[in-house]
Amino acid sequence: MDATEINQALGQISRLPQGRIRVERLETLAAAAKSGSDRQLEGRVLLELAESYAYASERDLAPVAYGRLLQIYDEYPAELGPLTYSVHWYLKWMTWGLIDNPAIPLATVHRWFDELESRYRQRGYSLRPVLALRAELACKLGDPAEGARLHEAAMAAPRDSMSDCDACERHAWGVGSAALADDAAALAHWQPVIDGELTCNEEPHRVLAEALLPLVRTGRVAEARGAHLAGYPLARHSDSLRPSVALHIEFCALTGNEGRGLEILAEHARWLADPGADAGARLSFLTGVCVLLRRLATLGLGHLPVASSTVDSLLAELDTEIAGLCTRYDLRNGNTSVSTRIAARLAAQPLLERLPLGVRSRLRQPIVSGRGVTMATSAGHAVAPDELTASGPIRVVGGRPRTVAADDRIAEVRRLSELGTACLAGAPAEAEARLREALSIGVGIVPAEELARLSSQLVTAIAGQPDRDIDVADAAVRAAARWEGLSEPDLLHHTVIAARAFRRAERHGEAVALFEEALASNSVPYPAAELAVVLGQFGESLNALRRYEDAARQFAAGAQLIEQEPDRLELRAELAMSAAKALDRCDQDEAAMAAYLRAAQLCGELGRLAWRAHCVRAASWLQMWTNEAVDGKPWLSAMHGLIDELEQAVRQAPSAELTDELAETRRHLDEMLDADDEDWSADQ
Repeated sequence: MDATEINQALGQISRLPQGRIRVERLETLAAAAKSGSDRQLEGRVLLELAESYAYASERDLAPVAYGRLLQIYDEYPAELGPLTYSVHWYLKWMTWGLIDNPAIPLATVHRWFDELESRYRQRGYSLRPVLALRAELACKLGDPAEGARLHEAAMAAPRDSMSDCDACERHAWGVGSAALADDAAALAHWQPVIDGELTCNEEPHRVLAEALLPLVRTGRVAEARGAHLAGYPLARHSDSLRPSVALHIEFCALTGNEGRGLEILAEHARWLADPGADAGARLSFLTGVCVLLRRLATLGLGHLPVASSTVDSLLAELDTEIAGLCTRYDLRNGNTSVSTRIAARLAAQPLLERLPLGVRSRLRQPIVSGRGVTMATSAGHAVAPDELTASGPIRVVGGRPRTVAADDRIAEVRRLSELGTACLAGAPAEAEARLREALSIGVGIVPAEELARLSSQLVTAIAGQPDRDIDVADAAVRAAARWEGLSEPDLLHHTVIAARAFRRAERHGEAVALFEEALASNSVPYPAAELAVVLGQFGESLNALRRYEDAARQFAAGAQLIEQEPDRLELRAELAMSAAKALDRCDQDEAAMAAYLRAAQLCGELGRLAWRAHCVRAASWLQMWTNEAVDGKPWLSAMHGLIDELEQAVRQAPSAELTDELAETRRHLDEMLDADDEDWSADQ
């Protein structure tokens, strides 16, 4: 291959997704570039290859590529000078990849660290990222106190162009605090990332996963749920985020959501058979998986099928592999810090009996009672086969055993429920207090359906108070969990309530997860118009996550639901406009143009001329940009027609809004004509 062919191939490869195929093509290009005479081109290929190794979870291969890169960088400074920034930037990331590679002797790791520091000093770069990497190495080698000291030094050093982004730095600082078992400090470092104030290509993906168990341990269980709902879709199926996926599986195992954990594992079963992944990522992934498998075995569910095996057999197989990986790390490190840390993680006990997530497992959910393992019954509550009591004789009411001593508590629950219900309209805060008390007393005593109804009333009480959207969402998720197995319509209704509350609170990751859950079955018990509103709100949350194609589909589906309802024309027009804008944002020009024209027609029927003007202008720009029809320039005719329409409307019923729209349309037309003249001149 000559330089031109290598350049062309490099451009094509840059459009491939990260993974093994991309790596293989870059390896071929690197060999071809090495045999040529263009050293800068070879440097560009090697940089791309080193980065792709990291994203394909093959960081252990990067040092060879980077060794060659530094060699030609030093030998041909004039040719590779323009790559100076990239060479030093990716040298940092390559060095980071050595930390978790047990195949690299510690002496070699330290040598690369010294090389990194030396080159940064030579170029005058801040040592902030070098100190941060040394801190991470210290933590991984079992010296978190030294890691904390180095992190403090890193934070005190100045930022410059070689510093990691704010989000990645926050991630590292929090991991350092977590290594010291300081959950509060870790969460304080991570909070700006959790809140969405700091983001990058890999954040908040990693932070949301790392924060799951610290949030639970510090009592912030609703936020832990939110981190799972928003974070798992970000990490899902990303090869470079296997450790993050494992943390979501582990979270499910330790919060009573074993079925959900199994489903996540099933989605990533191919990773179980992929020993080629770099050792650090593989050890992290297998450890999270084994936390789940051990939990299932403890629940007596070792027979369950998992990835063409069973829980018990897969657990035995992975335990052996984990032990082997830990031995490799311990031999390299000269201590047992890794095996000790992994053993502690594997021995973790559940933190909660069950945290309702709002997303259901399609598997039967194991539940632990005080006397052993049971499974959820069709009525939604757990009953152990040997459930007895020393408090008195057992009575069965509503299919549920209880003692005579429980009768007084049941009466108190119903008294509080009546008081709460009476206060719902006029004193929702008082109603909330009464209903919460009734629920706390009634758990395990009153029938499951009665608890579910109390939970629904609690949602109503909280919703009647201002600025309580997050609390509404939490209560609705818990109510949905109580309705599971009792009433599918009630379950779906409360899931939608939670999703809408999260949307109002601008917690769009959680909103989208719950909208998807509720709408997946196509059986939400709403009339068409209400469901169209829900789909529109779903689309708004998808827009907020920049999932514009998915948003467009929801807006279009909502509009289609009500196309036969003339009294819903305004809602239909709004949804059609939203669909067009979403398609426009994701560069689906032809689809967007057609959608704008449909929306313009609906706005015209509705008599909303300002809306129609926006749609016609947007469609006209798209027609011009895509050269949809050169003959006759339809965009020009459409714009002149819109101006005539607006002029007539202004004459008949003058208004500031229409006058502004007319001026805006004329301005757009002038810009279109100027752009068209420039295109014509360029063609000549």
